[in-house]
Amino acid sequence: MRAGAGPLECHLTPVPPSDTPASRHEQCKVPGSMTGRPLVVQCRTVVAVALFALQGAGAQTSDSTASSGSKTFFTRRDGVVAGAFLVATAGLSVFDPRIARFFEDTSLSHVRTGQRLDRAFTHVNETTLTIGGLATYGIARLARSAMIAEVAFHATEAVVTASLASQAIRGPLGRSRPGETRSDDQYDFHFFQGFRNFKYRAFPSIHSSSGFAVASVIVAETRQRNPGATGVAAPIAYGLALTPGLARMYLGQHWASDIFAGAFMGTFFGWRIATYSRTHARTRTDRIFLPSAKNTEFGIPNRGVVLSWDF
Repeated sequence: MRAGAGPLECHLTPVPPSDTPASRHEQCKVPGSMTGRPLVVQCRTVVAVALFALQGAGAQTSDSTASSGSKTFFTRRDGVVAGAFLVATAGLSVFDPRIARFFEDTSLSHVRTGQRLDRAFTHVNETTLTIGGLATYGIARLARSAMIAEVAFHATEAVVTASLASQAIRGPLGRSRPGETRSDDQYDFHFFQGFRNFKYRAFPSIHSSSGFAVASVIVAETRQRNPGATGVAAPIAYGLALTPGLARMYLGQHWASDIFAGAFMGTFFGWRIATYSRTHARTRTDRIFLPSAKNTEFGIPNRGVVLSWDF
């Protein structure tokens, strides 16, 4: 069987139903030209460039809102940035089968290591990050730590928003996961089937969008509060954000373009939510859940309906 994007050949042999998923790739061999250090270096270079581009896109979209003085959450420039990343995602999708094989070939040491670790990292998703964010927010409020409460709350907002936006795309698009096509057909779509069937919810990856949403909030908040620490915070935050998406690739649940698109979704909403509250008047949500240390009032004063509290 020949992959569509290169000289990769994958010889599959029938396996008994009792075999494990990992054993199905034991006969999957990549020709010598695609194994070894050169391809690993290429993949690392692509990842580094992608992370840099994603961080830059997040900073540009947030800066454009501040500089333009726009009162809306979305701006015209966002459409241009989103269009550019859509084109980049489409270009990356051409190589999806080849990259998928690279994450399945058990003759490679990184695949064997990844398969041992992916079961843990795959649990870093929208559910666990949302619960963790709310728990951190609650503890910070009790400890009267306004900064941690704000970062945790904005991170949770970003995860939820990015997840909902991703679901709105996955449902109608209905892209098949790699395992459904034996990693051969990255353009297998079942329109509107993603709402009902898990195997048709590949694009974009919510694991990836959630991880990058949290990372982007952390980096954006660091950039605003302590710019000198951004160079340290960004590589760590985005490196960790990448692990859930990679875990899903080792499990055969996502194409590389799914991960890339999810990363863009998370980066955009993470940066925008973190910076919007600082460049605009406080939103109603922030006024309710992130009151200042002073006495805070919420209600309709001229009608005599006022709720006040002091944290």
